[in-house]
Amino acid sequence: MTNKEFSLFRKLLYSEYGIYFDDSKKGILKIKVDKLLRMNNMNSYRDYYELLKNPIEKQHLIDFLNIMTVNKTHFFREQNHFDFIKENLSEILQKNPMILKEKKIRVWSSASSTGEEAYSIAILLNEIMPKDIEIKILGTDISQRALKIAIKGRYSPIIKKQIPKYYLHKYFVKIGEEYIVKSNLKKMVQFRGFNLKDKFPFKNGIDIIFCRNVMIYFDEIFKEELINKFYKITPKGGLLFIGHSETIRNLKHKYKYIKPTIYIR
Repeated sequence: MTNKEFSLFRKLLYSEYGIYFDDSKKGILKIKVDKLLRMNNMNSYRDYYELLKNPIEKQHLIDFLNIMTVNKTHFFREQNHFDFIKENLSEILQKNPMILKEKKIRVWSSASSTGEEAYSIAILLNEIMPKDIEIKILGTDISQRALKIAIKGRYSPIIKKQIPKYYLHKYFVKIGEEYIVKSNLKKMVQFRGFNLKDKFPFKNGIDIIFCRNVMIYFDEIFKEELINKFYKITPKGGLLFIGHSETIRNLKHKYKYIKPTIYIR
């Protein structure tokens, strides 16, 4: 792969999804593109690039995206975020009074991958929120492959190591070797495809935003743009959680720092 070919693929990823591969990641991108070439019985980087640019061949662009990103996640990942909500619920409701006034809490899992994060949020809130508060959780991702898994809500036995036994029995049913999300939990969560580069479609504010372990793919310009888009839809007292390997402290924004990876409007 020449530097020019690398530049073409890099610009395509950035223009379509905001994902940025710097020069040090050329080798990684080449390995991933080589795999896609073999899958499509092709041997020309330029021909494959032209295929990706063809608006009729959208599935190839989706496959390209899927292999460039990692959908690694698990239930209750970065547990301290869930602990923070549980331990500070009274203060959260006090600082964001619209939740109690509207009797509704809105949460956005903005890079929900295969659904574990969104369902974990649903479990937590169902356990700790006042019972008259409606819980509405939106899980979005650009990977249609990941979203299909999230919508099905069917998980392997490995989740036994991730979820407390009480929650496992309360919110999942075991069929064969799989654990399937029960309908009482599923009804709290809606999944849809969404590109964080696109204009946000929300008519109402989002009380809690989870944007974890996705900004590692973005450059500083897009990260700053994204954080400020989040801020505009966050009501006073609303929260933002980011991944432990990420930081926004060097970006220009109006969120107030609470503690590492946790911010408030």
